[in-house]
Amino acid sequence: MKNFLIAFGIFLAWAFFGLWLYFMLEPKENTMIAQESAQQNTATSAVEKQSTSGAESNESIRDTLTDSDSKIEETNANFGLTAVDSDGATLFQYKDGVAIQKNSSSISIPQTSLDIKYKLQTYLQEHPDKELHIISRYSPEENIENPNYGVQRGEEMEQILLGAGVPREQIVIKPVIKDIRFDAEERYDRGISFAFRPLDEGRLELMRNRIPETMTVYPRFSDRGILINQELRDLLELVMKMMKENPDATVDVVGHTDNVGNAIDNYHTGLTYARQARWFLVTKGPIERTKIRALSKGETEPIDDNTSERGRIANRRLEIILYPNGAN
Repeated sequence: MKNFLIAFGIFLAWAFFGLWLYFMLEPKENTMIAQESAQQNTATSAVEKQSTSGAESNESIRDTLTDSDSKIEETNANFGLTAVDSDGATLFQYKDGVAIQKNSSSISIPQTSLDIKYKLQTYLQEHPDKELHIISRYSPEENIENPNYGVQRGEEMEQILLGAGVPREQIVIKPVIKDIRFDAEERYDRGISFAFRPLDEGRLELMRNRIPETMTVYPRFSDRGILINQELRDLLELVMKMMKENPDATVDVVGHTDNVGNAIDNYHTGLTYARQARWFLVTKGPIERTKIRALSKGETEPIDDNTSERGRIANRRLEIILYPNGAN
């Protein structure tokens, strides 16, 4: 019995010693693990931050809303459609705004506000050192799209402005997410506003290197086809200059029509116009036929209202897309 008690006492001593040793060592191991985990998280955060920074630096055409733009957003919240200058002063203001539809890229400009596109174009002509920001709104409640609906709606507005003669290089799309109260028909009538800013030369340089140049041409149209005018002659000089500077450059000529008649006939009419313009460039250039494509969008991409004669004239056009690096 005595030997048993001695052995049991030794066992308890070793057990307590083992537990003491375990608890002495265990916090140090946990501390090391915690430190390693913190180091890994720091490294991961650094990589994520670097990746995010790179993505932001690449987004040169479409920016997020600046603090100045946010103030404008708040100031003009109660107006239908506005255009402001760099100081936030209102240049143009309309009671009826540009309507957007929930979960749709489409926009609708009321007839009472339609002439703003010509006022914007005139202002930029008088102020060549300015660029026009399209502040395009979308809601966090809308479906997730890539690009988001703010960008898509901004692009729709951009096409309308291009048709009015606003230079592409002076247009910047700025999507802004905000809480939008859509009405019973899921419409919101203040989806777009405009702001003028000093022309960003750095953005222009990046833009020239990243996207093709697009221009709209209005030749004289007749029942027999297009007639040569100064716009086509200017286009020929531009294309020849680009081809000389960039031997790999290519061109798309896209025909557009109004909606008079049926869609199939209008598609073929647009294609006929595009082919005739291509023939003019090829024969008068001379430019290689393989460098120029003739395409048609028919009546599918109007830039104005087809219910008026002025709108139909604006929709009958040629869109010229220049690819300096032959990337079409």
